[in-house]
Amino acid sequence: MRLRSLPSALIVVAIAAFGVGGAVTTIAYGSRDLFPGLVANFGASLGAFMLALAWERDRERRQAESAAAEVDTRRVTEVRRRLAPVRAELEKNAESLIVLAHYFEAQDDEFLIFQPQLLEGGWIANAPRLSELVADYGLISDLATTYGRLEELRRRLRYRTEHLSTALDAMAAALVADLDSEIADLIERVREQIDRPDVVTHGLVHVRTGTLGAQPP
Repeated sequence: MRLRSLPSALIVVAIAAFGVGGAVTTIAYGSRDLFPGLVANFGASLGAFMLALAWERDRERRQAESAAAEVDTRRVTEVRRRLAPVRAELEKNAESLIVLAHYFEAQDDEFLIFQPQLLEGGWIANAPRLSELVADYGLISDLATTYGRLEELRRRLRYRTEHLSTALDAMAAALVADLDSEIADLIERVREQIDRPDVVTHGLVHVRTGTLGAQPP
């Protein structure tokens, strides 16, 4: 029996018991003095029962709302904790891009090897969980795209070093310029998300006629 149908069933049972008991008592003792007291007692009992039922429903609702609020608070804290290393990583990558841009601009006939830090560990470690927690799916998608482009830049720099070639320098320099603006935008968006996390709401509590949680149709 579903929780939401239990109160109605109990009321029906109480009324049926009242009817049967009243009929038996009437047959045994007569009805002149019976019904006023019986009706009054039944009314008081039914009122007490409904009051207790309403109190129990209200208590369950408060407990469910408190549990949901606690879950949301934990998720907000987790989003902040997981985005913090991503922001620090983006800031370090932004510094490395500035160095790279300077290297490409200063490049002359002498071949220079440069491999500045382009980090991705913070994103790799936290991306799966952040994709579940953060409601700003656009931010998560843009982060994934930018880190993919950073990997492409690393690939071009590795090719440059391994082959001692400047064949990819023009494309690498253009990619550095694009990534510089992308990462600056992402740093600001991640900072805003840390300050005011937009968290996906899971475990939503529905309270309807004494029902806790979603009920099957």
